[in-house]
Amino acid sequence: MKDPKPPAERAKESVERGLGELFKAAKSVGTAVRRETQRSGGFGKALDDASREVVRAASNVATRLGTGIEKLGRKAQEALDAEDQREDEMKASSDKKSSEREEEWPKTREEYEKKYGRDGDDWPRSREEYIEKYGRPPRKRGDDDDPGYRIA
Repeated sequence: MKDPKPPAERAKESVERGLGELFKAAKSVGTAVRRETQRSGGFGKALDDASREVVRAASNVATRLGTGIEKLGRKAQEALDAEDQREDEMKASSDKKSSEREEEWPKTREEYEKKYGRDGDDWPRSREEYIEKYGRPPRKRGDDDDPGYRIA
């Protein structure tokens, strides 16, 4: 009968077999690499080809990254331009409204009363005169902060 081997002995044999297989695999890979490098022009040529591939890959990555940044920059610039345009339009519309208000000053007392309501015997002949008299710009009827109802 065979004596069973102790676990430490079995582990040692397994390690020896495993390391032997690893060294055998490394030797066969080394032989294959040597054969390939000799066939393609030597180790220097293989390194040269590999470095060329690395440079090409890095160039592609840089190009893609640059294109992405450029697109992002364009979108940001378009958003800023649109915001500036909206601000310009708002300013132009407010300037237009204020200039319309100034140009619309009534020519007759009837027009004045229709637009701003009754105002005693002496009605202001211009916007500036109104501001001087009342201390504020004129408001049309119904434009004031009055909600439209009164308590009797």
